[in-house]
Amino acid sequence: MKYVWILLVISSTLSSHIVIAASEQNATIDTAFQFQNWCKKLSYRYFLRKKQKAYNWSASTIRQLNEYQTHGYWYVDGIEKEIFCRIRKGKKAKWAKYNID
Repeated sequence: MKYVWILLVISSTLSSHIVIAASEQNATIDTAFQFQNWCKKLSYRYFLRKKQKAYNWSASTIRQLNEYQTHGYWYVDGIEKEIFCRIRKGKKAKWAKYNID
């Protein structure tokens, strides 16, 4: 019975992470702070999938007309990697454009 309970907890945790990831893509971006955090999470996951450790995030976000632009940097294996994300204000996160160097 103990193992059934553990499996139930693990499966519910995994399914909640999938729902959270999907809801992040459907989130409407309204603030620069919100977009910068989204860009940070997206780029961090990118390096995790490549089995690389990203650390020391730094970024700045500006608004030009009706668009947010985030220039960020991670250190990966001692090398600085540049991240650039942009989106129109009020759009869903799934429509964001990004480039990871």
